[in-house]
Amino acid sequence: MMQQRLTELERKTAYQDKLLQELNEVVFGLSKRLDQLESRQKAMNNQLTSGNLVQRQEDETPPPHY
Repeated sequence: MMQQRLTELERKTAYQDKLLQELNEVVFGLSKRLDQLESRQKAMNNQLTSGNLVQRQEDETPPPHY
């Protein structure tokens, strides 16, 4: 009986270790993605505040139907 309980606890611990590793990988990936998105957001914010987001009309090339 005691051996069976010990075996069950070892099985659960192994499962939890595997699950923890998988969750750590997910968190790492999400953290990396968040860093990328924050970087893009800062770049877009800089464009918006500097006025470089929209070109002057005379710098725009006309559409092909003109």
